[in-house]
Amino acid sequence: MKDPTQRKADKVATAIEAQIISGVRKPGARLDERALATEFNVSRTPVREAIRKLAATGLVTDKGRRGAVVRHLTVSGLLDAFLVVSELEGIAARLAARRMTPDEKTGAEAANLCCQRAAHDGDIAAFNVANMAFHDQIIAGCHNTLLQDQLTTSRVITFPYRHYVTQFPGYMLKSVGEHAAVLDAIRARDGAGAGQLMCDHVNLQGEQIVDVVHLLEQQSQKGSQP
Repeated sequence: MKDPTQRKADKVATAIEAQIISGVRKPGARLDERALATEFNVSRTPVREAIRKLAATGLVTDKGRRGAVVRHLTVSGLLDAFLVVSELEGIAARLAARRMTPDEKTGAEAANLCCQRAAHDGDIAAFNVANMAFHDQIIAGCHNTLLQDQLTTSRVITFPYRHYVTQFPGYMLKSVGEHAAVLDAIRARDGAGAGQLMCDHVNLQGEQIVDVVHLLEQQSQKGSQP
């Protein structure tokens, strides 16, 4: 049984992770122990432990006495992360085409309908929530625990940047169409097709790469300013 400090650390880590994934805390943002302790109404001890946990997942960079920051990937690191996640989600979609239950398919369809509504409304926050639900449903539908564990670790690194990509003009509606194509392949039990469609959907391509490179350059310049 975990002691009270460990339970508090787990709660703080979960809350900070959610803030990073949702874009509240941007890549490169400093994690101040004193401020976090005040925010979550705990001592600095569970905050330190929470930061260690997040550093172990790769979501945070712990610089020791210099403090901790939300991990800021290099361009090559970001592209590698998206490449790995896209391949893993492609495998999940391929397996889901054979293993997904009717209820799971219905859940994925409902999530994509929410994506569509958010896209038409221009609601980026709502789209991000529904988009995550769609991908979560496909991953659940693969019924492969080892693959799900790997995605749990690797996806969180890309989430802050994936939410930025959502803001690209036309991306949300394009994404809805790509989701629909994946679902069509899954319904047809076309594992190879579903896998390739999902892989192409998740990976950064073309102008997206250029735009994210600009994002990283801007963040790097801001971080270097006194």
